[in-house]
Amino acid sequence: MSALAKASSELRIAGSKLPVIPLPTNCPGCGVALDLETMRKHNYVCPDCGHHFRLGADAWIALVADRGSWQERWGDVRSHDLLNWKVPKPYQEVVEHLLEEGLNEAVRTGTCTLAGRPIWLAAFDFRFVGGTLSIVAGERLARGMEQAASSGLPYVLISASGGARMQEGVLALMQLAKVNAALGRLHAAGVPYFSVLTDPTFGGTAASLALLGDVNIAEPGAAIGFTGPRVIKQATYADLPPGFQSAEFQLAHGQVDLVLPRTELRRLLAHLLEMYP
Repeated sequence: MSALAKASSELRIAGSKLPVIPLPTNCPGCGVALDLETMRKHNYVCPDCGHHFRLGADAWIALVADRGSWQERWGDVRSHDLLNWKVPKPYQEVVEHLLEEGLNEAVRTGTCTLAGRPIWLAAFDFRFVGGTLSIVAGERLARGMEQAASSGLPYVLISASGGARMQEGVLALMQLAKVNAALGRLHAAGVPYFSVLTDPTFGGTAASLALLGDVNIAEPGAAIGFTGPRVIKQATYADLPPGFQSAEFQLAHGQVDLVLPRTELRRLLAHLLEMYP
């Protein structure tokens, strides 16, 4: 086994065991029958065609953080229906139902170690109202970035988001400015910030914090953009190039720095932590 392969294997072993994630019967990429245990061992990447299945925040934390090192912060901060949103169903009921299902907002943030190096880690969860940026999500992100700036610990973000949460209106949009201001202080302090864009990363999240990393890493085949192609075509009356919102298209046009398979993510992040003092 080569030194690089050995290092990659050791880094995968260092992380916690990923949770079992319900999957379709067959891979949507190649149609091969799926075996849950095999998929978990491959970090939920199809071993035949490389299709990357979506992960929740809990799975991302297990994948990135060293075993037993995760310390969650501000997990008790909760969303409230400040605008009395009722359509198509009461917003507060949606939030309470998701909390009962075991999800904890669209962003979870905390500290951990990666290959023995302490970092701040934030992970979006698309299962919680489409990973939309809310007051709570913005507060967790901003607090973590400010503490990372003061402590000098590198900050790693895993994005999977539909943008700002419409049920919180302009209050959600204000989070973009707040988080970007905190991110500016992180950059001013010279603290490394690594952004990982997964499927999908859209809206204000893509237009701001997700594409402002010192290194922007995208998963293969991830959908990355601001809004859907139908809306863009209706607004511009232009024919859009095929695959223009794929990770590979964004790489070719300079929006991301590299497209990397999930199985190599821990190895790369560990290498980046060594490169950025």
